[in-house]
Amino acid sequence: MPRTPVAAIIVGLLLPAVAAFGQRGIVGRPAPSWGVTEWINLPAGERSLDVDDLEGRVIFVLGFQSWCPGCHSRGFPTLTQLLKDYQSADDVSFVAVQTVFEGFSTNTPQRAWDTARKYGLDIPVGHDGSAGHRSTLMRRYRTGGTPWVIIIDKSGIVRFNDFHVPAQRARAIIDKLRGEPDVPSKPDVPSKISTLDAQRGGQDLVGTVFRKPAFNRWLDDAADRPAARATLYRWWTDSCPYCRASLPAIETLRREYGPKGLDVVGVYHPKPPRRVDDDDVRRIARQLGFGGRIAVDDDWSALTRAYLSTGDRHATSVTFLVDADGIIRFLHPGPVFFRSDDPKFAVENDDYKKLRNAITTVLREQRKEQSPGKEHPR
Repeated sequence: MPRTPVAAIIVGLLLPAVAAFGQRGIVGRPAPSWGVTEWINLPAGERSLDVDDLEGRVIFVLGFQSWCPGCHSRGFPTLTQLLKDYQSADDVSFVAVQTVFEGFSTNTPQRAWDTARKYGLDIPVGHDGSAGHRSTLMRRYRTGGTPWVIIIDKSGIVRFNDFHVPAQRARAIIDKLRGEPDVPSKPDVPSKISTLDAQRGGQDLVGTVFRKPAFNRWLDDAADRPAARATLYRWWTDSCPYCRASLPAIETLRREYGPKGLDVVGVYHPKPPRRVDDDDVRRIARQLGFGGRIAVDDDWSALTRAYLSTGDRHATSVTFLVDADGIIRFLHPGPVFFRSDDPKFAVENDDYKKLRNAITTVLREQRKEQSPGKEHPR
């Protein structure tokens, strides 16, 4: 009986992933946020890492699974060789992420950390993916499976992605990208953010100082938002179907960007204005999928000061993104936004992406302001 080549077996195992994630790779496109929340080997004091943190450097990313034969036979040997080749380079960063799309009970975070120790990796190593939630990095980068190599240039553009790259070819790609001009230093002015069309309403407030609201009360101990920290405010209520659709999106942003410096406040304003028991407000927030800090605006006084009194406003479910200097950088006038691949929700999805991109930009500015001399991980 003829023997089947090992490579063919590996490719066969990866085909289901290719079908599930569609066309492979995003070469030539800006590198999206990795969306990885579990890491080891980060610099002291850091809890997360993303592509923007390594801006100005060539980035080599290995996507692996602990049980993947090709990762052990090709992916990790290439990675360890490149780490030796570039151990003294200060313009190249290496990252490994366990991007799980199968075998969730086996490809666990602990297995990822064990694998990192096995190969002596002292680079950032992440874990992304769990049962019912395939790897975010895989979906955003349209990877075909594991091992998967991504090489990103100094300006944040994906220049290579494929199942494997021999060390010699990887060196040629990395050296070419290292030789390209450095990314120009950005001026110390706020970056331009894509906002909504003027006819959507409320856009006249973008770029102005936020009228910091005095809420009736907070449902946590820390009433004041942290100093010099960007904040996302969303007014919501239980009788609003648009809030029910939007709060899970707010929660997603809170979970992703909270560890990176974003404060998220859900502002409850009952309709009609009235006193609502605090425990009921907490319960409603949990039912709607929001787990962050809650401020209560019983009489709508904060909403009126910050928004309703500033012009012709058509909805109360407003969302403000305010930077660390107190400037409104993005405003969604309501009533709804969320992530969706359904064409009939194209507007809601586009609004969500614009808000997410605005948050990314504001937090990048915030990091540079707070840590101008921060060292990059390898």
